[in-house]
Amino acid sequence: MDYRYQLIAALCAGALLALPAAAAEWQSLTPQQRSVLKPLAGQWNNLPPDDQERFARMADRYPQLPADKQERVRERIGRWADLSPEDRGRARENYRRLRELPPEQRRAVIERIHRERGDGPNGRHGDGDHDSGHPPKRK
Repeated sequence: MDYRYQLIAALCAGALLALPAAAAEWQSLTPQQRSVLKPLAGQWNNLPPDDQERFARMADRYPQLPADKQERVRERIGRWADLSPEDRGRARENYRRLRELPPEQRRAVIERIHRERGDGPNGRHGDGDHDSGHPPKRK
């Protein structure tokens, strides 16, 4: 095969991998996923594909979680479902900015947020590990 065709094939394959996740219709989710994600049912088809993918992965992991973590997942999904599109945009931007901070600075910001909210040093996460990639929870 001519090297040009190989190059074109490689570029096309790379372009396909770079495509954003495809949106999934609510009915394409498994019954277990729909059960966990029920608070998002009415808005699922309008969520960005990246959010759909993130929530679907969360729902897939849900059965293996201990009961306390399952409750936290349900709370997070419920809070997200209650946010307006504008609030979701702000949350995404805040999360992006937080993730761009160096680890020490990120921990300091998270600790300050917990102090301002009156959470203990471990906050609602309970384990003190706030560098998990998740933004701090709101009360």
